[in-house]
Amino acid sequence: MEHQDNYYKGLFYGAVLGAAAGTIMGLLFAPNKGRETQQIITGKVRHALGRATDKASEFYDRENGEQSFTNEALNRSNEIIDNAKEEAKKILQDANAILRDIKNAKDTTRTENAS
Repeated sequence: MEHQDNYYKGLFYGAVLGAAAGTIMGLLFAPNKGRETQQIITGKVRHALGRATDKASEFYDRENGEQSFTNEALNRSNEIIDNAKEEAKKILQDANAILRDIKNAKDTTRTENAS
């Protein structure tokens, strides 16, 4: 466990030193003045944010379309289930009516045989 902690500490320190060295080298050897560099970086960041926003809105629109499809499928499946329930009720009612008829016929036969 201690070996792993040392590994992450070394990784962290290396990243910090690398970032500091990169910053210093960038400032020393920058081809443009500070203001120009800021404008270039700002333009690139705005462009990247614009592209990210476009991609996010495309994804969101696509997700809404899929959600609409999902809602339509859910509604249709609920409709099918409701129809199946109604048909099952009708079948049970018919079966109960047949059982009542058989029972009545059986009772009638017993009554006739008893007389």
